[in-house]
Amino acid sequence: MGQNSNVRTIDNQVISLDIEDVEPDELHAWTGHIRYTPRYGGRETTSDVWALELAPKSALAVGVTSVRGRERERFALGGGEVVIYDCEDPSDARWATWLGPWNMAHGLFYAPTWESRDVVAMFDRLQWTDTPEGLIATPGRRFNLQQAVYLLTVAGVGTLQVESRRLAGEQVPRFRGFSAPAGEVWRVPSTDGPERETLLMVTDSAVITVNPWDAPRKGLEAPKGVAARSDAGTPEAAAQFLTKVKRVSWGA
Repeated sequence: MGQNSNVRTIDNQVISLDIEDVEPDELHAWTGHIRYTPRYGGRETTSDVWALELAPKSALAVGVTSVRGRERERFALGGGEVVIYDCEDPSDARWATWLGPWNMAHGLFYAPTWESRDVVAMFDRLQWTDTPEGLIATPGRRFNLQQAVYLLTVAGVGTLQVESRRLAGEQVPRFRGFSAPAGEVWRVPSTDGPERETLLMVTDSAVITVNPWDAPRKGLEAPKGVAARSDAGTPEAAAQFLTKVKRVSWGA
């Protein structure tokens, strides 16, 4: 069975994947990571470069559990709702999320810049528009989008990390890769051994890194994914999966 998986990106583009021979419960929900720098006078220091994570609103309970959070306060902001949690893990942080109708943006805040005013200042840097397809944000004239990475976990294969070729073009090797239906593929060696290597696929508009691991099917808590496959979660399984990917695009 073929599947088409789409997500609208933070800069109002669309990532679209066409995959053959995959079941709906093998594809998890999209998540994302966004990073910004000041448009003027940026030094690319920690204080200047800032980032947030993106996820479906349905992932809120998982996020709260992961930080062992206890709700501290909530209030309306920018057409959505901000909720701040005291964390037990890490114990020296607060976790805050901006919730829209369908999606959320979230991040960890550390003392001394973890008060409500600091959280508001962070989320107010962007003008948020939530859609069923994904969260959009406009930085205005103050900031530039430096990086946008979107993640899709596939059962028995691992996690696909998708970036715009326009922003991540420097990752493209100078030598030819293996030909695949959607683009060129390279194996990326790891110092930890061949079982830790990743795969890189490049299309006309996207750069995709596959980090192999035996991911479970969507909705399952079991540690194993497609248990019937002895090679599940290996670079070989990831390479085989990429032959089923017929198209990956990032564009308007």
